[in-house]
Amino acid sequence: MQALLDHGANKEAANNDGWTPLNSAAQKGHLEVVQALLDREASKEAANTNGWTPLNSAAGKGHLQVVQALLDHGANKEAAQKDGATPLYMAAQNGHLQVLQALLDHGANKEAANNDGWTPLNSAAQKGHLEVVQALLDREASKEAANTNGWTPINSAADEGHLEVVQGLLDPGANK
Repeated sequence: MQALLDHGANKEAANNDGWTPLNSAAQKGHLEVVQALLDREASKEAANTNGWTPLNSAAGKGHLQVVQALLDHGANKEAAQKDGATPLYMAAQNGHLQVLQALLDHGANKEAANNDGWTPLNSAAQKGHLEVVQALLDREASKEAANTNGWTPINSAADEGHLEVVQGLLDPGANK
């Protein structure tokens, strides 16, 4: 990668789906390539045709070190994909606890909902990601936030049969 950049390769070249080198490297977890591109000031906000920025891509795949590098270089932690999902939402939906915590530590909005009203907590509850649910509750995410169909996190967890998540949401100590 370094040799290509040294010889004038276009660091912003995108394929037909809008994937730039930084977005592709972030999605695959290639930290050294991500760092080389960031050092050459590649666009941190270039999105593919689905609206995925490098941070969305890395968060959704659970690449903690890449997420941290992007955040350290000022990537937009609230960048929403076309469906409204933010990097925090993607981390919650996919059960990536450490990525979720890194994004929260950088001030990501724990209540940012996608276009259908699903918050990170609602999505994590629906997927049965107990540790992610607990981490969001520890940060006082709303247990009552409902999606556009009126489903709260407890509805989503119960519908999918995630008993431990339901119990965690019912715990009187949750969301103090």
